[in-house]
Order: sequence, then C-alpha cells, then structure tokens
Amino acid sequence: MKQVNRTTLALAALCSPTFFIALPAFANSITLPVPSVTLYGKAEVQLAHTDKGVMRYTEQGTQLDMPFSRFGLRGEQVLNEHITAFFTYEVDVRGFDEANTQSPFSARNTFIGIKGNFGQLIAGRNDTRLKTSEGGVDLYNETSGDIAQILPGQDRLGDSLTYISPKFAGFELSATYVLGQDNERQNGKDGVAVSLAYGDRALKSLPYYLTLTRAQSLSGLDATRLLAQHQVGDFTLGALLQYSEASEGTASGTGGYVSVQYTYGNWLPKIQAGRDTSELRQTSAANHYTAGVDYIFNSQSKAYFYVTQLELTDTRDTSVALGLQYRF
Repeated sequence: MKQVNRTTLALAALCSPTFFIALPAFANSITLPVPSVTLYGKAEVQLAHTDKGVMRYTEQGTQLDMPFSRFGLRGEQVLNEHITAFFTYEVDVRGFDEANTQSPFSARNTFIGIKGNFGQLIAGRNDTRLKTSEGGVDLYNETSGDIAQILPGQDRLGDSLTYISPKFAGFELSATYVLGQDNERQNGKDGVAVSLAYGDRALKSLPYYLTLTRAQSLSGLDATRLLAQHQVGDFTLGALLQYSEASEGTASGTGGYVSVQYTYGNWLPKIQAGRDTSELRQTSAANHYTAGVDYIFNSQSKAYFYVTQLELTDTRDTSVALGLQYRF
C-alpha cells in the first residue's frame, strides 16, 4: 500500500515552469499539503465449470476467469477544521481472457465527496443504499453464488448523490438520490433509497447488525428490505427478506436469503440459500443454493471452493469453482 505524503511547493517546481518565473518574488518557501492517496485493488483467478450457462456471471463449460478483479485510487484532503474532501476512482479489470481484449476496463465506484461532523455527502457513481444494506449476509459476493443472481436491487448507479449520517446511539441513516434526467437506467424518473442501520456492519464492536431499507423508482425497482446479522461464538448467521415490484409493470414478489458461516482456524465453511418470486432477475421464480469453504492465508489472501445451483421452473444450472484471491 503506497502513500503520497505531504510535500512542499519547492518540490513541485520540478514540474511547473510557472514556479521559476515567480521564484524571484518569493523569499521564503511555501508549504502546501498534498492529498493522501492510496492504491488498492483485488486480483483474483478462478477456474469454474458450469453445466448450462443459465446463471448470470457464467458461461457453459469450463472457464478460466478473473471475476470482479479491480484496482482503484482513494484519497482525501483536509480543507479546514470542519470539512475533509475525499474521492474514489475504481475500475473493473476484465482483460484476462481473449473476449475482453478490446474492452479490458469498466467503471465501478467513482465519486467525490466531503465529510465532517455532519456525516458524508458523495456525488458520482456509487453503490446504492439498497445494495449496501445487504451487510455481510452475502457470503459469496462477486461470484456466481452472489445474491444478485436472483434478487433485484444490487445496483451501482451513476449520476447519484449519497448521504450517510454520523452514528447516533448505534443508529445510522443514509440515502441515495439518482437524477432521472441524467441516468438512462431511470427512464427519466428520479430514484431514491433510504436506509436505517443499527449495530456494527463488521460485527466487531457489536455482534449484531440490522437494516431496514426502502427504495422507490431505483433503476426501475420499488423494494423494501429487512436484514439481520448476528455473531454467536464462531458462527455468523444472516437473514435477508425483500419485497420487490417493478416501478412500471405488474411483476412483483418476495425474496430473501439465509446464510451461515463457521470459523474453524484458517478454514471458513459456509452455506447460503435463497428464493425469489418476483421474476425481475430470472425468467421464473427461482431458488439458489451455494455451499463452499475458504482457506484464509492472511488478511489479504485466500483460496476458495464452492458449488452453486440455480433452480428455475423449467430448468436448473450448477456451477463449481476453485479460486485464489489477493487484496491489496
């Protein structure tokens, strides 16, 4: 992890011709702070075999891929004693296989914001508050076992504003507002999501996390979501319930997931199961089951294996995957 630390204006002169012109006018060196910037990312390789390729994020047969690998920059700059500016520029890296040779990158979270005692205000492309309200219930996030396989609302939308309040007595209020006239996925309608959270998302300071979220006209979806997570000894339990309906149209239904993870030394066996009847993500009501295990090398690296199955009214599809992931 690399940091760009504070430096002086004199050092910047190496790159600025205007500095040399103005140099005689200054008797003393002027020190200006430079934003602290961090390079981060995820590198992953996965070997997977899928029966039919009906599932999202898969293709029929055996595939060698780098699912959701990415890199980005994040940084912040203190503006004054009350306000700090921050930014994130992140891209998805998809150049591992021949099919993506011409388009190896795609946009992920890309935003700028300010924060202080008032909370955080963010503008740009960002995960909606409906998406982030999943907490850690999705044990197979960014794989073919992801809850987005059947559950609508897991969106990252551009042209959006996000507000996150300070925590008060364990509660946190947050909201997403998407400008409909500026985002083609909104069909000209503004979208909004409001979420109330209680507890600790990371389950560190508190062993529980609860969220209640409502979304309206968000990428064509109206939804209400309730999530609960609880850590009991070496077990982590999670449950998510959601009612979804199309903002325009008649499709609607109830969906949800339950998940269980157990910590056994460096091993993390885990299972999750879900069902959705809205038919907004699949062509029929769907069941989704995933079981697998992670082996944790350290805080940045792991190997994993899982089996996931999607069941629709008239077909089913199964995928088996073995992978290695490194975060930096």
